[in-house]
Amino acid sequence: MGKVVKNVAAELLSEDAERRGLLSDGQSGSTTGRSAIDAAAIMVARAHAARTNGHITGVLLMDIKATYPSVANGRAVNFMEVRQSNRGLVRWTESFLSERTVEMLIDGNAMEKHPVEAGVQQGSPVSPILFAIYTS
Repeated sequence: MGKVVKNVAAELLSEDAERRGLLSDGQSGSTTGRSAIDAAAIMVARAHAARTNGHITGVLLMDIKATYPSVANGRAVNFMEVRQSNRGLVRWTESFLSERTVEMLIDGNAMEKHPVEAGVQQGSPVSPILFAIYTS
């Protein structure tokens, strides 16, 4: 049931983020009708237009999964509040990002649990949209 809730929350967060303008205009993932191919096409078109006009261009490529641990959870929630996201989604996001722990298992032996104060879970359907909101 938890996976279903996360899928629904991801969809609701994505819709709310688009409706309230929380995402960068260059954001392709987690947006309706934009794929990685669209992102590449937009990047090439913008670079070509800049070059045609005599401008120097550059591209920033990010390994999204590697950056998930760097999301400052309080800032992500604060950004949603400032942009007046749906209050229920803000509360759900705050709950999703809080009171998490990490525990290592070595040869079947559980180590001590430690609190997780930053980052979004890799593999969760909610994480890509939360990261997109955070980075915008």
